Amino acid sequence: MKFHRRIATWILFAVLPSVVSLAQRFRREAEPSGFEYRNLGAFRVSAWVGELAVPLNPGEKHKNTFYVAPRAGGVWKTENRGTTFRPVSDAIGTTSIGDVEVAPSDPDIVWIGTGEDFNARSSYAGNGIWKSTDAGETWEFKGLGDSHHIAEIAIHPTNPDIVWVAVMGHLWTENEERGVFRTTDGGNTWEKVLYVDEATGFIDLALNPANPDIIYASAYEKVRLPWTFEPGGEKSRLYKSVDGGRSWKVISGGGFPDGPLGRIGIDLQYNHPDVLVAVVQNLNLKPGIDPDAPVPFDEFTDHSFDNLVGGECYRSFDGGKTWERLNDPEKIDVSGKAAYSFNKICVDPDNPDKIFILSAGMFYTLDGGKTWPTGREADRFRTNFGDNRTLWIDPRDGDHMILGSDGGVYETWDGGREMMHHHHLPLGEIYMVEVDNEVPYNIYIGLQDHETWKGPSNSWSGEVSVEDWVVTGMWDGMYTRVDPQDSRWLYFTSQFGAHHRVDQAIGERVSIVPQAPEGSDRYRFTWTPPIMISPHNTRTIYAGAQKVLRSDDRGDTWKEVSPDLTYNDRVKIAGTGHVMYCTITTLDESSLQEGLIWAGTDDGRIHMTRDGGEHWAEFTADLEKLGMPHERWTSRVVASKHSTGRAYVAKNGYRNDDFSPYLYMTDDFGKSWKDISSNLPEYPVNVIFEDARNPDLLFVGNDIGVYYSTNRGQSWNSLRANMPPVVVRDLLVHPREGDLVVGTYGRGAWVTDITPLQQLTPDVMAKEFYLFEIEPKPQMNRSQQASWGNYNIKGSNQIRTPNEPNGLEIWFRFAETGNEKATLTISDNQGTEVYRREIPVKEGIWKVYWNTMRSEPGTYRVTLSWRGEEITREGVVTERWLWPVLNYRARKNAAIKE
Repeated sequence: MKFHRRIATWILFAVLPSVVSLAQRFRREAEPSGFEYRNLGAFRVSAWVGELAVPLNPGEKHKNTFYVAPRAGGVWKTENRGTTFRPVSDAIGTTSIGDVEVAPSDPDIVWIGTGEDFNARSSYAGNGIWKSTDAGETWEFKGLGDSHHIAEIAIHPTNPDIVWVAVMGHLWTENEERGVFRTTDGGNTWEKVLYVDEATGFIDLALNPANPDIIYASAYEKVRLPWTFEPGGEKSRLYKSVDGGRSWKVISGGGFPDGPLGRIGIDLQYNHPDVLVAVVQNLNLKPGIDPDAPVPFDEFTDHSFDNLVGGECYRSFDGGKTWERLNDPEKIDVSGKAAYSFNKICVDPDNPDKIFILSAGMFYTLDGGKTWPTGREADRFRTNFGDNRTLWIDPRDGDHMILGSDGGVYETWDGGREMMHHHHLPLGEIYMVEVDNEVPYNIYIGLQDHETWKGPSNSWSGEVSVEDWVVTGMWDGMYTRVDPQDSRWLYFTSQFGAHHRVDQAIGERVSIVPQAPEGSDRYRFTWTPPIMISPHNTRTIYAGAQKVLRSDDRGDTWKEVSPDLTYNDRVKIAGTGHVMYCTITTLDESSLQEGLIWAGTDDGRIHMTRDGGEHWAEFTADLEKLGMPHERWTSRVVASKHSTGRAYVAKNGYRNDDFSPYLYMTDDFGKSWKDISSNLPEYPVNVIFEDARNPDLLFVGNDIGVYYSTNRGQSWNSLRANMPPVVVRDLLVHPREGDLVVGTYGRGAWVTDITPLQQLTPDVMAKEFYLFEIEPKPQMNRSQQASWGNYNIKGSNQIRTPNEPNGLEIWFRFAETGNEKATLTISDNQGTEVYRREIPVKEGIWKVYWNTMRSEPGTYRVTLSWRGEEITREGVVTERWLWPVLNYRARKNAAIKE
């Protein structure tokens, strides 16, 4: 424990200048003009919902209102009992949410605590606390900017200016802005009223609604580092105040556990608030267990807690003086898996025997702990997705509940027997994106909790909706790679090293997990194990463990083509908490030279081979000389598509609470390096992508959105446009269409056309105005079937995104704003004018669409005229796209190619 404390303290001091101004980093950058994204889902699966808020006294105005807070998707509001939802917090600069609460005495007052509180490897920091006085329409920053993770907000039942906040604090390092804070003036000032130390935060609050001087708070001591997680300690305790938080006492004895404890969840019975329930992760060893007994590593189950007492449920009828334990953890461990991201508890407002505990499944008792139904005996919460995170129970009707889980939002009116899914929240926590070369092309995404999925960029019906997305992988979805020459072959990875090959022609999946040679160390794979297809032979694929692995037969057999490229630190490799460390996190083979491979690791090392793995050179020290801290996680290595000696490296300090952008480039095979982070804002870089058409065009995805550079990193501009301020984990540009496909961690996949950026050279930018080359488009980008029937039957609670507008997309640029208008004309191949439009002259890049649905396929002349000058381009309209009717296959009798 002391060893980890020293490390965490050192990291804090090392990054202090960047973390103290965390709130100031969340600002909206200048936007380019004309670009707009489409949000394409995947709509079928939703995502991790961490908090819910329902007005206690809504009045007529808010009687149908409640709020939903996905942990990484911002706050959403419904005003019609869930028929529709809309985001209301995108203006606050982060989508990482720890809590949302409505003042009991005034439903117009809403508080958001940012920075989700689940302590996971993918938990992102927030930027403090925000307040709305108009039911979420506008927000005001109210401080606690260095809190990073706010777990709980409690509001006085009659005075909305009095608020208590449980602050977990930094996830990866120690800090002082943690504890319980109180304001008595509506958030203008805060007082820290309960504090343990810089390593112990607070995770839960329970306020007595009948006597708000009585408050309970649970402290949570934990250590998370890139290589280990310690989920509790001796300072995880339950506290009570009887004077509104002015003074506190630890609740101990009376049957409540002591020793090392993990996360403690608490709740008061609303209509009988002397009843207090708690769920406790008891980290004491089971009797007779050797403390040094080895713990096996399993890709899907964390065995760190197998030898510990486990999850316990306690109930007190006297405000915490005495307790009874309601379960035997040997028979029913109510903490289940990963209690650090669960362990919340709710009690029925009228019946103290009805208790619900949030976990991978819903643990519940209806008889005060005499029975805890499981398996077929459990007749409640059977039809919702698991990994339950939050539960609201109607204080006036205990059978009416709203549940937030990793599957989204569910509602029940019969105590959980039947569940209704509010499936129409456009959420998704994407790790990686991929595309194929079909027409129209498909997008593949790997989702936290929800496998890998495939959906069209444009659909036969004219809109992309739930039914368009299909599953292509299993478990937690990570990388997907599709053969660019034959999309029949697909490869996907899952957590900690599951590798599979999918034959999309026949729907067959085969495990191709690389196995280490007998007698050697098992292969270590990171949480999101990388896999790539060689650009020189699509039967050749590469994977990254602690070594680079190569298969020449689509994964049937593997061979090592590198030594261990990590530091192979045996102490860090042995870290606890379901973490695998000293692994390769990213690799790339040059498309210009076969065998030129770059690899980066989680412990910061960068290597390159120019001969397929016979010899490897390391460049870690060269980057550290440029200011890159030691052992910073490598988020990307990218081999250039334009110059053999060029490569890019992105480093990520997220797991050190270091928010600096680390981005480097070499033009000479690593002999020299250049820092190209330039004017990027203070957010970790998750991905860099080099455009295939323009060697100077780069894209970056960071923890706030998308940025692009037209001068190879000398300067950067925001390309967030209409996208929320969300974490971008991956992005790419479709090689044929020129579409930027963005995978966000919280709000799904987004797509926009960036072909004008591909043409934006210094010569173009020097011109007063410019008409860009026009991408060929089909006469009609949907099927005729779309108009055969009446599809307007789904109601309002459906997610659907229209196809990109039909017709030619015509982009142009003006260097400055002018008073006179420009003229855009389109003529057919006979010279007959078929379209004319006056264009306002505004500085920036803009576009118009010419709908070609009633025009013949062929080549057209597009002319932009201004100030006596004109520019003409060809616009090609191709044949309309064709789709088979449902399951009909035109080539059903054709032999499948081998």
